[in-house]
Amino acid sequence: MRLCVLFYVKKYFFTALAPESNKSLQTSDTTICMNNKRKTHNNPAGQGIRIMERKASDNKYLHKDFHVALNHLMNYIYNNFGEDSLRDYLSQYARAFYKPLNHRLKSGNIAEIERYITDIYKKEGWNVKITKGTNYIEIEQEACPGISHITAKGEKPCVLYRETYNTVNKTLCENTPFEYTLKNFNEETGACTQLFVRKEAKP
Repeated sequence: MRLCVLFYVKKYFFTALAPESNKSLQTSDTTICMNNKRKTHNNPAGQGIRIMERKASDNKYLHKDFHVALNHLMNYIYNNFGEDSLRDYLSQYARAFYKPLNHRLKSGNIAEIERYITDIYKKEGWNVKITKGTNYIEIEQEACPGISHITAKGEKPCVLYRETYNTVNKTLCENTPFEYTLKNFNEETGACTQLFVRKEAKP
């Protein structure tokens, strides 16, 4: 979706338009045709209108407070409904959100897992060590970006925060040639070692 931000003196207009849109924006002294073209029109006051076009993909991806919101949700489910309900929720989330990736993994292409992991940590701006082979990918991190943000806000991570790794990634691998193992996890920092391995290659 194309986002057009129009600045007019101290007023601004924010309009979300589909790429194929051909709408017009009427002002008291000018008309701007929104047909994916940049235009600046003069007006009687001698003031112009500047059109700046941006896409969501132009902006840096940041969602750190999502970790805090998710932690609150996890605490609510855990405190009111218990461990099994929390794991069920995370499984349902993973099946829905990662359905396209799960479908691609069924082909047995381990490069899909590498892209998935690399993309997550790139968006987080987080350094991890990734070791890969023909049939496995291992990820080592000194801390969890989510837990780090939660504690920086003065809050404590849910006692089952590890399940955002364990349950989510095990669910991601359901009905695929791959298996996920959370080899270790530090409950305070989220430091951990994760392993994705092709099932047929397990010892």
